[in-house]
Amino acid sequence: MQQPILTIERLRKRFGGLRVTDDVSLDVRENEIHALIGPNGAGKSTLIGQIMGEIVADAGTISLCGRDLARLSQARRVRLGLARTFQVPEVLGEYSARENVLAALLARRGGRFFSNASRDEGLVREAEGFLVRAGLDGRGDQRVADLAHGERKLLELAVALATHPRVLLLDEPMAGLGPQESTQMIDVLRSLRGEIAMLLVEHDMNAVFALADRISVLVYGRIIASGSAAEVRADPLVRIAYLGTEEA
Repeated sequence: MQQPILTIERLRKRFGGLRVTDDVSLDVRENEIHALIGPNGAGKSTLIGQIMGEIVADAGTISLCGRDLARLSQARRVRLGLARTFQVPEVLGEYSARENVLAALLARRGGRFFSNASRDEGLVREAEGFLVRAGLDGRGDQRVADLAHGERKLLELAVALATHPRVLLLDEPMAGLGPQESTQMIDVLRSLRGEIAMLLVEHDMNAVFALADRISVLVYGRIIASGSAAEVRADPLVRIAYLGTEEA
């Protein structure tokens, strides 16, 4: 069995009287795709925010490769190997696709002079490589504002890959995509299997079952089931709470 690379233990977060993360424990093993599913409002994005350090947990621990992340900034977590994507892509619209990836590469190296990056042939080749990995071959010169929504999603993935993550946190990568775009995103993520561990938050169950090695189900801030796709499909509590049947 692969060893956990990201471990969350008894994580808790409350906003006023609402407990949005309720004693959550889960792990992501090296090079696996672990899907986190649940209805809207279950606390999935809040959990990702806590892992990245955007939201401070009230209790519990988050560790990456055995290192406690509690007191570390978002930037430090990225340098240690965490990266994320968003439901709505957060990329630099006024720049080209290549320049977005160059900015990530430069930040990774600690560089400050973005204007010189496009003249660094090695850096440009590296950026192009990440664009190809994300399915954006030949789109490097395209201004982000002119890219389709699905292409922006792929570009955000390329930017995340450019930080050389150990664990990639994917917040609804299929959101807003058409059938062809979803198929392309699934193919790209599948091509990364075995290279990068992923925590995949997703509502598209076809994508989840196509990609996930394990699935955890979050309902009202609590993990109610975790296991293989077959185990989760068969769990009576999951069928009632999320998958929409009452056969149990």
